[in-house]
Amino acid sequence: MIILHELKKALVSPVILSLIGIFISFNLFIIYSYSYVKEELGILTKLVNQFGYELNEETIDDFHLFYNKQLKKLNEITPETYGSAAEFFNKNKVIDEKHYSKEELTFFHDVLITENYYFVSRDIDELYKSLNLTDEAESQINKFQLSGAAAYTVKKEFTKLSDRLEQIIKNGEHKTLFFYGKAYEMHSFLFKNLFRLIIFEILILVVLITSFIQTYEFENKTYGHIYSTKTGRKLAFDKLMASFMASFIVTTIIAGITLISYFSVYNYSGLWNVPISSYFNAEKLIPYISWWEISFIAYLFLVTALLYVCQLLFSAITFIIAMFIRNSYFVFIMFGIIFGCGLLLPSIASLDSNLIFISMLTPFTLILNPNIWFIGGNAFYRQYYEINTIAVWTVLLFILCIGSIKIFRKQNIH
Repeated sequence: MIILHELKKALVSPVILSLIGIFISFNLFIIYSYSYVKEELGILTKLVNQFGYELNEETIDDFHLFYNKQLKKLNEITPETYGSAAEFFNKNKVIDEKHYSKEELTFFHDVLITENYYFVSRDIDELYKSLNLTDEAESQINKFQLSGAAAYTVKKEFTKLSDRLEQIIKNGEHKTLFFYGKAYEMHSFLFKNLFRLIIFEILILVVLITSFIQTYEFENKTYGHIYSTKTGRKLAFDKLMASFMASFIVTTIIAGITLISYFSVYNYSGLWNVPISSYFNAEKLIPYISWWEISFIAYLFLVTALLYVCQLLFSAITFIIAMFIRNSYFVFIMFGIIFGCGLLLPSIASLDSNLIFISMLTPFTLILNPNIWFIGGNAFYRQYYEINTIAVWTVLLFILCIGSIKIFRKQNIH
């Protein structure tokens, strides 16, 4: 009952309710502001429904026949004959809408998109043969000016990533249809832009809620009555549990509504089981290479789960601060200072030592790039980076939370 009472105090706060409404509204605005591409994305959905997402010889042959029929139909409509849809658009920079109906123009555009998927599908094997992760390792070492033990560690990680790349090619994870990353960047839109936004929104709410719960009695001058007995001091543990529950609830509300809205706008039917390492998901020269074989739906689940864990860690950090600073505004400021120091820590680490990687093992650094969680190819995000960070901070914060509660029980609060 005490936990529920503390929970209710935080969640019915006008500030918290207003921020939840503002954050959700902003997220929906971001989602719908990019919805102009959903019609083009729907073309891939139709292709996947027709051929499946796996690109084997049979699929590519069927894809070829389908594309030829589409191109033939285009040439039946146009006065000239074109070898590709791209050629048609290149020669007709300004298309006279008097000669073509709206439906025909839409069809021309659909053929162009289908053509892009087909041409890229044919070239995937050659593209992967040209990938050289050893050169990429050297490039990143030079870019970040790493040397010594740090450079050796990066090379070792990229060697492991090369082995994983060979496994991807052997399994055929890369030869799968997905939204074309270099054209639409849907992976970055969802996991970088949207998820990072969600993470920081929930972070703000979690810090505010936890600090509000912990400092409520001190800010309302009722601490003398509440904490005057030994039993009253045990309330600190209940407040910690209430903070965790509140963090879980606001994370579910913000992430739940945002993701439901996202997948209501963008149709992923037929793509849930596509490996995240699909070449079509790539947005840069080096494609996304997950450390393990992970489907899109599994990756979404892992990122969401990690989001929950991070917010619980931030709630614990705020709780520890609030046990010693009894003003919610100062708690928020102190958390901001610690957050900033966490981000600056790697910048003061030596570039020739493995300490640079240890300095990255903080939840503050972790949340900056949710789009590359569990994915290799970054000099500082090593294999098991996410798991190691969470494990270290879970143990550390568990000890600090228990320690701060014991100190509070013996502390003079007047």
